[in-house]
Amino acid sequence: MTSRHFSRDLELARAGSLRSRLGERRGVLSHSNKTLRAGSSGGLRSSWRQPEMERRGLAQELRRWAVEEMGLPALKAPSEEMLQRLFIGQCGDIWKFIIRHVHSQRTVRKIEGNLLWYQQLQHTEAQRTAEEEQQQRRKQLCKEILELRAELQHLQEQIQSAEREIVSQDLNCDRAQDLCRRSLLLRAFNKKREVECESLCQSNKKIQFRCEQLQEIRRASQREVMFTAVDPDLSSSTFLEPEVMRDVREACQLRFKFLRSLHDDSISSSVHPGKEDLRSLSHQQWMSMAEKVWNTHTPHHILAALERLTVNSTQELKKLQSSLAADLSKAPSQQAKESTEPTAQTSERSHQDPKGTLPSFHSLIQEGWANSVKVSSELRRVQSQAQALSEHLAERIQEIHKKLSDGSEVSALTRVAFDAELRCVILRGCRDALLHECRILQEEAAGKKQEVKLLQQQQQNIQEACLLLDKKQKQIQILIKGNSSSKSQIRRSSAEAQKYVQDKLLPRPQEIVQESQRLQDSIQKEVKHFSAISLPAILKVSTDGFNLVPSRELSINRMSNTHAPYYGIFKGIYESLRLPLYKAPESVLSHVADMKKQLFFLRSQLSSRSEAISKIQRALRKNTNPDTDALLKSLSAHYSQQIDEMVPKLQHLIQQCEKRQEYGREVQATVMDWWEQPVQLCLPSEQRGGLTLRQWRERWTVAVTALQRATGSRS
Repeated sequence: MTSRHFSRDLELARAGSLRSRLGERRGVLSHSNKTLRAGSSGGLRSSWRQPEMERRGLAQELRRWAVEEMGLPALKAPSEEMLQRLFIGQCGDIWKFIIRHVHSQRTVRKIEGNLLWYQQLQHTEAQRTAEEEQQQRRKQLCKEILELRAELQHLQEQIQSAEREIVSQDLNCDRAQDLCRRSLLLRAFNKKREVECESLCQSNKKIQFRCEQLQEIRRASQREVMFTAVDPDLSSSTFLEPEVMRDVREACQLRFKFLRSLHDDSISSSVHPGKEDLRSLSHQQWMSMAEKVWNTHTPHHILAALERLTVNSTQELKKLQSSLAADLSKAPSQQAKESTEPTAQTSERSHQDPKGTLPSFHSLIQEGWANSVKVSSELRRVQSQAQALSEHLAERIQEIHKKLSDGSEVSALTRVAFDAELRCVILRGCRDALLHECRILQEEAAGKKQEVKLLQQQQQNIQEACLLLDKKQKQIQILIKGNSSSKSQIRRSSAEAQKYVQDKLLPRPQEIVQESQRLQDSIQKEVKHFSAISLPAILKVSTDGFNLVPSRELSINRMSNTHAPYYGIFKGIYESLRLPLYKAPESVLSHVADMKKQLFFLRSQLSSRSEAISKIQRALRKNTNPDTDALLKSLSAHYSQQIDEMVPKLQHLIQQCEKRQEYGREVQATVMDWWEQPVQLCLPSEQRGGLTLRQWRERWTVAVTALQRATGSRS
């Protein structure tokens, strides 16, 4: 690179020196011409003043200078007498200066070459010294770089060892903290397990007590209970009532009172605060009595007592009904009607038909209240259990707090851990309960939504069916009208046909038979002739505007025929484009487009490469002695700039290429479908790809003529 720059600098210096010297010569000659012109007028005046010898000597020197220095032929040189006239006046000094200082181009080149040679030698020596200094500087820099690398490696090793020590210390601290946390958690867990064991022991005792109660109930269930026989004549029985009977009757009476109070409140629609208290008190009494019955007696004893109570109540109702019937028979008819209504209602309530159509309103109310009573009893039981458990939990928490109130750090930490764990357990239980309720509500909502969707769908189906029914009815009406009109038209046409036959055809039957026979024979002959003609041979296309060529010869199936008229042209085109002969002619345009695209891409790459080279050359011209670090920085900056500029362009080009490929595939698929289908046999009115057969033929002829012109211009 330095030698090239040096040679360029030498050439530029030579060109500059030559230009300057030629300019000086031109200036001297112009000045001499001016002086000659100016002195020609005054030379005659002062000619006799100059001595003749000096003019003769100057004339000889001028002649010798013109012949030897300037290369003028001796025959063409002027004589001394003519040259002496040039020295008249002040022109002698000018010519003396010209003879001494003006030289020919050869002598100037020799002198200039010697001077440039010395300059080149001095430049090469200076360059050698500069290169030696640069080499020494590079060696020194390499040594310094090696020393710095060794120091950096040593420092990196020290840093890595320090980082390892720090990491090991952090790990040891984390392990110690983890061990402390685990020990605290294990202690808290141990205490929690002790509390749970105590609670389990207490619950086990309760279960054992309940088991003993159930065993006693089972023993009691093995004993038979004797109920009093109901005597219709006596008001009271001879035997004593068992305890089960008394408890069940009391529970039923309390339930009846509670339901009666609710019924009265619903009828009166007026609520008093005292009634609410009485109602809650009666409800509590009823619930406590029911719990007592279930806890003290066996189920079949309770059922037997209920059956006996129902039998007694039915007998009492029958007695009342018979007495009321006797009273009503004696009373007048109006009173009988008024009195029979409540008895009928009571009989309907007591004796419902097992196959009845719908339950009564009062029975529905009773069922609802029974369900509400059941739910309220379950809720009361759950509330009592929750209250007992909360009291038990509060007692246990107070005991644990008392145990952990010794003031030590461990007890404080365990107390905090216990409180946190207890809070977490409570929150987890609340969360689980809320999630369970949410799931239930979601399921119910989903079921309701499904029902709503089904109802909406049924409604929509019904509406659609109604619309369809209306539409069908309208269509049926239209059909009926159309049938009636068509029937009338058929009748008219049949009457007209009969009239035409009677008037026109019946008088000349022989002529009609002969004409029909003749037409049938001609049709059969035409059919025979037409069957022998090939339809593809009829269809012809004008490729050059004069000659008609069968369209089947332009198909891809006829390219293998070497005797085809355009086989040589297509073969030359395929060979020039390096396209195999089995490809269809319509693929030539796509192949040419791909080649043009590739050529455009290569040209763009070549232009970018030439631009990059020119930029590098300009930078090298500016920096005659480039620095390696600066060069590396400039190269990295250039690469990053090229990446930033070229990557989006390449992505855009890739996207465009993908779009063009997809479009090319679509076009090729449509063209292939068009070629594979029997295009030559389709009707002129049909369209394929938005064009008719005639338009496709015109496009094909234009493409063929363009290819022929291109091949003719190339040849």
